Amino acid sequence: MLNCKVFGQTIKSPIFSTLSFVLIVFVIYACSSIYKVSLYPSQLTSIQIRAPQQAAHNNDVQAAANKTLQVQATSPPLKVDQSSIIVVSNNLTEQINIEELEEEEQDGEAPDPLIPPAKVTNEERMEWFRKKLPDLEVLKSTNLSRSFHDRVVKFSKNQCATQFFMIWFSPARTFGPRDFLAVDTLMKANPQSCLVLISRSLDTRRGYKILKPLLDRGFKILTVTPDLPSLVKDTPAEAWLKKIKNGKIDPGKNPLSIHLSDLIRLAVLYKYGGVYLDTDFVILKDFKGLRNAIGAQGVDQVTHKWTTLNGAAMVFDKRHPILFDFLQEFTTTFDGSKWGHNGPYLLTRVIQRVGNTPGYNLTILGLKAFYPVNWIQINGFYKKPVSEEESKWVEETVLELNKETYGLHLWNKITRELVVNEGSVIDRLIKSHCLICRDAYNS
Repeated sequence: MLNCKVFGQTIKSPIFSTLSFVLIVFVIYACSSIYKVSLYPSQLTSIQIRAPQQAAHNNDVQAAANKTLQVQATSPPLKVDQSSIIVVSNNLTEQINIEELEEEEQDGEAPDPLIPPAKVTNEERMEWFRKKLPDLEVLKSTNLSRSFHDRVVKFSKNQCATQFFMIWFSPARTFGPRDFLAVDTLMKANPQSCLVLISRSLDTRRGYKILKPLLDRGFKILTVTPDLPSLVKDTPAEAWLKKIKNGKIDPGKNPLSIHLSDLIRLAVLYKYGGVYLDTDFVILKDFKGLRNAIGAQGVDQVTHKWTTLNGAAMVFDKRHPILFDFLQEFTTTFDGSKWGHNGPYLLTRVIQRVGNTPGYNLTILGLKAFYPVNWIQINGFYKKPVSEEESKWVEETVLELNKETYGLHLWNKITRELVVNEGSVIDRLIKSHCLICRDAYNS
């Protein structure tokens, strides 16, 4: 039996008091440690998240909805919804846009798969290209791109006064103010028109945010991922695509994106009809009344007859026979190493050869329609007038352009870095023809 008197004396002893204190401290430490481990695991946990798929719709496509993302987190709580991923880590909450995360990965320092390596032999370039083929999504039909035709057809039923097309192959983050300017001025000059912006990178939430100022004003703009196989189906270019996908055609020294842009603009006009425009224009006039027309870029100074055409602006009816001839020429004479061979020079070759064929009813517009100034002289359009004579020249030039030019081609590869000086021709045109009129058109 327990002797209470002895026990009472024991608990009062110094030894027992010490042991009791140690035991209490140990219990508190153990409980605290267990609690801390549950909140702050000592090792990072790799958590695999599959974002739920959401139906695609105009200007806001869940392009990466099925993409598996690897997220490194230091605590388990994670929440996923249809528009974003919420990551809670060390008491910090981060909201990651799925499409933008995917784009940042694509827009990183990895080499562009459409740009061939420099200073290699034809054989070495072909070897490189065949290895890259599995990564070239632009040549294939994907879950996203297969909806291209249905989306374009549905969009074109929006009572479009004119159907416009543009192409953007670069990352969305590089679609800057001067590229936006083309869309901005187009919608002001042609407010009842529809614009299809063919672009994988802009067919995202980021693209929607870029165009939102115009969409909020009710303008009809669709960004859509291209489907090259369906675009060239039942055209002469179908054979070219098959060969390039099989690695039997040398893509050439120039970026493949340039050639694909040349091809897609022809195929889109052939399949749907309308107006194609590059993204380096200031649009000045309504395009109503233009039909089966293309602009001259060069004119003989003696005969005043056109010498070179340019496909930066084209207007054609659906299934126009000259477009079939363009696609045939692209397929049979493709050369990826000669600048302009598959673009402006192709159009020039074909129209010089078949332009007078009965039934084609082509209109070759003069220089003033789209190319009133060439890439050598356009620098002067950006300069601020510093004398009365120069101010008079600016005034006369602006008046003439507003009267006779549908859209001024800006030759962005040459002029992108030029400053738009106050009072210059370009400054005057932007201020009188833009809607959003951003102050950042110099960036």
